[in-house]
Amino acid sequence: KPLQQPREPRRAIGARAHVRTARSHVTSDGASAMPAAALPQGAASPLSAGHARGEQVETRTMAWPQAGFIIFAFAAPSGVVGVSYSVGMAGLLGGPLICLVLTAASIGGSIMLLHMRMAFRDAHTLGDLGFKVLGKPGKIWGDCVQLGNFVLFLPVALLLCATALEGVADIASFKGCADYYIFVVAAFCLLTTQMRTLRNTQVLSVISVTTVFGIAMLMGVAAVKYDVGSTRKPAQFFGNPDTNAAVGFANALLGTTTVAWCYVPAFLTVELATCMRQPDSLKKSLYLSGVLNVIVYIGVGVVVVARWGFDVSDPIMFTPVWVTTDESIKKTLNALLLIGNFVSYMLDSVPLGRYCQCMLKPNFADTWSAQDCFTYFLCTLPTFLFGLFMSIAVPNLFVLLAFTTALTVPWVTQIYPATLYWKLYVSNRDPALLGNNTPKITGLEKMGIATVFFIGVVSFSVCFAAAIEKVANAEVRGPSQIGCGSWIMWKG
Repeated sequence: KPLQQPREPRRAIGARAHVRTARSHVTSDGASAMPAAALPQGAASPLSAGHARGEQVETRTMAWPQAGFIIFAFAAPSGVVGVSYSVGMAGLLGGPLICLVLTAASIGGSIMLLHMRMAFRDAHTLGDLGFKVLGKPGKIWGDCVQLGNFVLFLPVALLLCATALEGVADIASFKGCADYYIFVVAAFCLLTTQMRTLRNTQVLSVISVTTVFGIAMLMGVAAVKYDVGSTRKPAQFFGNPDTNAAVGFANALLGTTTVAWCYVPAFLTVELATCMRQPDSLKKSLYLSGVLNVIVYIGVGVVVVARWGFDVSDPIMFTPVWVTTDESIKKTLNALLLIGNFVSYMLDSVPLGRYCQCMLKPNFADTWSAQDCFTYFLCTLPTFLFGLFMSIAVPNLFVLLAFTTALTVPWVTQIYPATLYWKLYVSNRDPALLGNNTPKITGLEKMGIATVFFIGVVSFSVCFAAAIEKVANAEVRGPSQIGCGSWIMWKG
């Protein structure tokens, strides 16, 4: 539960007095703030309406259901088409069990971040919390794993949007070249970046959640309607029955990786708390998003694998039986995927774009005048152009996704939160940071922190091994090339 501490003494002067004044404005939900050194006054919040912290923080209007939908919509549109592969490769019982464990650990890590965010009200990002607890190394660590994921996922999101567009509209002049579709969707993805704050994404996030359940229903209908016949290979309860042991093992690892990156609430926990009327109600958002994640994973994955067998592709559209489905089902699913992945790109790029604006134009007025819109547009261009370049230049974006998952997801969702929380509330317990009335952490709570950390370490080990297998095993890696059509530069 959020820690309640006395306000700073009235004798605070100078910068401390300024911090106290800022916090009294931010903590209007009734919970008092922890005494702590303020972040530099020139620093900017990626989610603030203006260019400074403290009094400049935007009016918070988001309620917990909307925050829950945003958390779920962050990765679900791209993940929903891979859950059947995950269940098929990890097993009818193994897949759901992994999903439950990782979902619970991710929620636990996010609740730790929320507690620390309630303690340090002038911390608006993951790196801010790291600075409060571990100093500059903590900020560098937090910014690297969070922003690194945002940057490296951009090219994958562009590819997913392009693939969905190709499924909706087969443009003859493109001759099946995926790169041309990437150029088309890139312009629309850049426009979504201009939303500026997560508060402005609430309506689109609800639409995205709707598309996810629409996709789930279409896959369920297709699984029931179409039978693979004698080619069906029944799934196992644990693992998969692939006759090639090396390939089966690699796919089992990659199935676990899919579970890991499909639900990543910690990437947005601190930022969403900044936007909410009652930040402590974000717990409800986490529980809501977690339940939605489990429902989609088990509901879709188990049904499809039970009908079509274990050998379902990732994404499901590459499965041979899917090619035989009605064109109306395929086009509708791709249309929903296009909408959902546009929103995923937006949720990934909005905090990243705001961070770039804070670094490049810290005194940005943040109005909707033509000049400010153009200024913000220019601030978001560097990361957009990097993502566009990577989407064309990287031979296999799913290999990039595997390494991005291993090097960022377990760290942000479990390892980083558990490390900060243990340092702050167990090993450190510095009165200068926490005040004199800090509740004692019980043995059961310590065990919970250690469990989340341990699950994160195991998740990292499995995801990293899966990434290595993705590179080393050609059958698992799939086709790789730079360029397409008449301008293929490399193919392997």
